[in-house]
Amino acid sequence: MESLRSDRSDARTHAYADGVRTVIVCCLVVLLGLGLGVSTGCTSDEAGGEAEAAGEGMGGPAVEVQVTEEALASEPETIDLSTPEAAVRSYLDWSSYAYRIAQPRVALPTMTSYQEVRVDAYIQYNIQKGRLIDQTLESLEVQDVREGEESVEVVVKETWSYNYVSVKNAGEVISGPHEASYDAIYTVVQQGDDWVVDAVEATALGPVE
Repeated sequence: MESLRSDRSDARTHAYADGVRTVIVCCLVVLLGLGLGVSTGCTSDEAGGEAEAAGEGMGGPAVEVQVTEEALASEPETIDLSTPEAAVRSYLDWSSYAYRIAQPRVALPTMTSYQEVRVDAYIQYNIQKGRLIDQTLESLEVQDVREGEESVEVVVKETWSYNYVSVKNAGEVISGPHEASYDAIYTVVQQGDDWVVDAVEATALGPVE
């Protein structure tokens, strides 16, 4: 996988004490038409604990997020974008990793820039609440694949287990374990020879914490 390092090299920090690394996130609060005040902005450009602070003009305060070495080491398998179904699975694996380490750009190859904004926003929303989500996909059943002129809809039923962990005390579970199931539709489009996720519509099949 190509390096996701930014060309900007100033204002970088490293923290290696006690198996914990610091991710610096720049928060800029915006509304995304979701009826919810969530935030988007700048994040670390590279997994592995090397974090970049906000550049000029980004706005918003820098937030230090503590992430365990174990979380950073939980990188998924190689991305597979060869089919719409494979693209959905890779998106779920890599977006979950992004949520776990507070770095949305690691999942960017699996999605369009439109969907990246939403992944970033959910990370920032959780950070505002003092938490990260550590989620695991327990099951994924493809119900239908609907081909359109410019996109493909992959209809699935999925089940997740998840914890919320502290952004200040790395690895500390502050809520969970929880479980949730969804009926979901993933809109997948082609970028060159690859299939990537452009939008997600999910309906919870029960209460979600």
